[in-house]
Amino acid sequence: MKSFFAKLLFLNNGGRFYFSIVFLSASIMVQAQGTRLLRQPDMSVSQVAFVYGADLWVSDLNGQNVLRLTSTPAVESEPHFSPDGQWIAFTSDRSGSNAVYVVSAKGGEATRVTWHPASSVARGWSNDGKNILYSCERETAPTAHMRLWSVPATGGPSKLLSRQWGNDGCYSP
Repeated sequence: MKSFFAKLLFLNNGGRFYFSIVFLSASIMVQAQGTRLLRQPDMSVSQVAFVYGADLWVSDLNGQNVLRLTSTPAVESEPHFSPDGQWIAFTSDRSGSNAVYVVSAKGGEATRVTWHPASSVARGWSNDGKNILYSCERETAPTAHMRLWSVPATGGPSKLLSRQWGNDGCYSP
């Protein structure tokens, strides 16, 4: 058995320390859902969302009041807080392929907002919180490549934002 020790620090973009999480284990177990390490953190004014064991979790910035938002056999990833911190857009393969979902930061049922069979990956929110930015390979035949799309946070028709390749993006403030 191998032991490992890791420490994850959460800082704001000014370098201010918020909290740390320490991992100590006698062995590393890779489960069907993937790594058990904390991944893909996103911060709001008062919380941090992250992926652990392929599910979504939130906690206060000081690491207290941890809440599991999803508990499915699917792989959830890419959490993004809405500008007001009340909602989280994320990616899940619970429908068989990656789609974008929204869930309250306080917990509850997730709502699917993208319905195209091509893989969709959550990338962020519009500044007003009305739309979710995502990347998707739809309508790119004969060669598959990601382009940026926008969908209303409540669901509805998507709008193509980039005709050329576009995998990651964000709205400027």
